[in-house]
Amino acid sequence: MEKCKNYINGQWIESSSGDVIEVNDPATGKIIGEVSCASQAEVDLAVDAALQAHQSRVLIDMLPMERARLMRSIAAELRKVANEGGELLCRENGKALPNAIFEFVDAANYFDYYSGLTDKLEGNTIPVNNSVIDYTLLEPYGVSAHIVPWNFPMSMLARSLACAFAAGNSTVIKTAELTPLATASHFTKAISNAGVPAGLINVICGYGHEAGSMLTAHKDVSQITFTGSVLTGKKILHAAAERAIPAVVELGGKSAAIVFPDADLDKVVAAAKGGIFGQAGQICSAMARVVVHKSVKDELVEKLAEMASGLKVGAGNVNGVELTPLISEQQLQKVENFSRSGQQAGAEAVAGGKRIDRDGYFFEATVFDNVKPDMTIAQEEIFGPVLSVLTYEDKDEAIHIANDTAFGLAAGVFTKDINQATETVNQMQAGQVYVNSWFTGSVATPFGGYKQSGYSREKGQEAIKSYLQVKNVGIQL
Repeated sequence: MEKCKNYINGQWIESSSGDVIEVNDPATGKIIGEVSCASQAEVDLAVDAALQAHQSRVLIDMLPMERARLMRSIAAELRKVANEGGELLCRENGKALPNAIFEFVDAANYFDYYSGLTDKLEGNTIPVNNSVIDYTLLEPYGVSAHIVPWNFPMSMLARSLACAFAAGNSTVIKTAELTPLATASHFTKAISNAGVPAGLINVICGYGHEAGSMLTAHKDVSQITFTGSVLTGKKILHAAAERAIPAVVELGGKSAAIVFPDADLDKVVAAAKGGIFGQAGQICSAMARVVVHKSVKDELVEKLAEMASGLKVGAGNVNGVELTPLISEQQLQKVENFSRSGQQAGAEAVAGGKRIDRDGYFFEATVFDNVKPDMTIAQEEIFGPVLSVLTYEDKDEAIHIANDTAFGLAAGVFTKDINQATETVNQMQAGQVYVNSWFTGSVATPFGGYKQSGYSREKGQEAIKSYLQVKNVGIQL
């Protein structure tokens, strides 16, 4: 059984309370490991270590190219532990093994990408008058706190951490209590082997309502990054507002794909396979709704139902598995309740609709037909393998249905008409819009939401702005 500790000031330490968090394998429901549960003492130690590292200016005074070399060393070490770390991540998260291994590679890619920006964080000179030299400096905030979600624990950790590190911040990471093992073991091993100075990156493991709340409320934290639910995100924003510090929040989604009559329906089906049934639908930007023209609805529903019913179900480490388990019994019950409410409201499950009778937390790949825009399953984030199909008669109605939720994280358009595609994209209220596909981005493309899906942006050059503050300097000659 895997046993992990907190990583603070360059050392692995147990919680002073002696408490541990047990971690289950979602494919079996059995305990596979435990992690030392951080208390107030460990939160204070981690923040103090980060603060001391920041005040020592070890990262700030490091030449940009040296910081870049250090980040590339982190990337190299992450790739070395990718296979072993991916196996553990697969077991604790339930996702397919190739995807779990790729998370470590993806994390490395973020460090490589942002290493290239360390010597390009440039200020400006501003003309004032002939007797004044005026310019701006870009400086880190100080201690940056990162609350990491359980669905992509390595990728999402790295996408914010690499950005913060490139900007010169010291960091404290709070892992997700459901998936802390790979981070607490293999990630910390990688940064240690890379020679990261003590205190610059600290990893604590604990419950969100305990360690997470303590961290975001800590007086010495200067910036917060959070990915997760709207409810928790609002609490974190309140904590940030209490101390007037900035926060980056990426929250939930209920993303819709508009399918026009001329669309390639096979592309829609392929997009749905990964977009809503990949990782059992536990993706914030999942393709949760299909808004299809009534003239092609029946044909598309038939294709979607056939695909969903034919997916191979099993643990993530089994070759060829396409539908993996949900993260926990609690999440499984939540998805069950949503499915039940949809059927009670009049939606028809043309595929799936119930939990699978086997060990672990499995739910059938589900396609709901006859969904109305005001139904709960069409409005609220389910975070499971449940696709709602809605119909429309004209373009304006389609756009209205797609935009008519509290969320705005992602959206999609399927059509062979490029003019129709671009016109529709311009009217979609979402942070990213995919055309004739789903999940087309990379580490270089900005990602974030509209409305209740959050604000600020992760990934790409846009993201680094959230980890820098501007200082203006005026020199009287």
